[in-house]
Amino acid sequence: MVGSDHWHLLHYNPAVSSTHHQAPQTPMPRITTRRLFLVLVILALIAGFVVSSGRPDVVPGLSADIDPAPFNDPARDAVPASQAISAVTPKPTPEATSERPPNLVVILADDLGYGDVASYGTRAIRTPNIDRLAAEGVRFTQFYASASVCSPSRAGLLTGRYPVRTGISYVIFASDVSLEHRANLALTRLGTRIGTSRFHDSYVDGLPDSEITLPEALKVAGYATGMVGKWHLGDFSHDPRYLPIRHGFDFFEGIPHSNDEFPVAVWRNEQELTPNVGLDQEGMTADFTRAAIGFVDANRDRPFFLYVAHKDVHVPFFPSERFRGKSAAGPFGDAVEELDWSVGEILRALDERGLRDDTLVLFTSDNGAWFEGSTHGLRGRKGMAFEGGQRVPMIASWPGRLPAGAQVDSPSMNIDVFPTLLGRAGLGLPADRVIDGRDLWGVMSGTNTSDPHEALLFFDDKVIDGVRSGPWKYYRHVDRYYWPVPLDKPNTLAGKRVANYRYTDPATNRTVRLVADDPMLYDLRLDSGESYNVADRHPGETARLLNYIERWETEFFANPRGWK
Repeated sequence: MVGSDHWHLLHYNPAVSSTHHQAPQTPMPRITTRRLFLVLVILALIAGFVVSSGRPDVVPGLSADIDPAPFNDPARDAVPASQAISAVTPKPTPEATSERPPNLVVILADDLGYGDVASYGTRAIRTPNIDRLAAEGVRFTQFYASASVCSPSRAGLLTGRYPVRTGISYVIFASDVSLEHRANLALTRLGTRIGTSRFHDSYVDGLPDSEITLPEALKVAGYATGMVGKWHLGDFSHDPRYLPIRHGFDFFEGIPHSNDEFPVAVWRNEQELTPNVGLDQEGMTADFTRAAIGFVDANRDRPFFLYVAHKDVHVPFFPSERFRGKSAAGPFGDAVEELDWSVGEILRALDERGLRDDTLVLFTSDNGAWFEGSTHGLRGRKGMAFEGGQRVPMIASWPGRLPAGAQVDSPSMNIDVFPTLLGRAGLGLPADRVIDGRDLWGVMSGTNTSDPHEALLFFDDKVIDGVRSGPWKYYRHVDRYYWPVPLDKPNTLAGKRVANYRYTDPATNRTVRLVADDPMLYDLRLDSGESYNVADRHPGETARLLNYIERWETEFFANPRGWK
């Protein structure tokens, strides 16, 4: 009997039909798929070592592996936020007339694309509550996550720094994974070397204690701080150092990482409530919403900071029965509509408690759309430095303080949330480190229309792929994700082959590259889809933006953490 998990050698044996006695044959040895898989993993690891050996530490635009020692800094870990941050005299802005600092609410969606809410273009998904937030406030049209994947984007949001400064440059996976999962990750790492996949490792397993987070900073001004939802800055189920409670939050209820990394444990503060919810996730959005409103109720008489980091709309989708099958965009659309419901419930709770006029609410996403979702015609998706991977919705609403129905077209990034909220709380920035973000109050309120940044950087793990300055988006090297070699950055075997695919005319000695060439420059005023490379038409802009990247890298490699 042939087992489904065994491989057999099938061959033709004419002696089978003979009437003569046949000597018994020794059966062919059977190799289980698991054993074969482990053999392949071992071979892959050996090959990966061979391929990666001798690779230089730093190749501009291609690799940036540096000494990880600065990311383990016990002396800095022990410095309290209050030692680096102090109150400042409030600027003469409207919110300064309030008797107490405003409440601050940040609602973060997961993998929500730029075009996945109606106020940003979708016609297939109903998002009346998010649209109401936009109608009553300010809608950003060119706002970016600080990374194209979950963990580093969240590090940038909570610290106001490019994620690479925190040591979190890529996804931090769950600690409790199977042997087979670990083997798959090893194969993917090998694929990164040869150009068949993209996978990287951060310098750290979780957010270092030396990073000052938004809640730690706001506590200096007397804020109550609470978080609900997905953390993804270190698996605290296995290492309590990474609990949100240890990084400035007074209250936490949520999960350590994405809802597709099993087991998915639910925690409250420092207590594990459920070791693994498994696939029973239909009630999770409602539970997070309930916890968020409970935090508001518990702290309504003092200024509070609430961070709601939804699991939606990360795969797999688990809309509750109330929303299942209701949208015109499949299960993804159902999950977005439930996310919108949650936003509405939080806004309604603020209204009913008389807190809405004293509360600044921000809504955004951690990166662009992944398998499903809309980029609204932007190039690329999650995991890519192109516009579709990092440009996300961003709405700021504060009735009576921010103009209703306004639009901000200035390029900005989620690293700007940190200084913007500290400014509203009457706090200065940490004096002992570089803060890459800028206070957006001027462009939000309409009091200053200048772009807050000279330029914004776009990373692939620890390497700068591109930079945005004004209308220009420049890429030094970037994977294009095109046929026939999707991952064609020249830091892999396949990418190097593509880079050398040229023809030289023997008659004229003229050489031309036969595929797309580096660098790439796009004018986003005319070409938001990044379809037309105009680098050769604007050599001055190309040189200027390359120089900006190289200057930033020089400073970073000399001082990776940005300490002052």
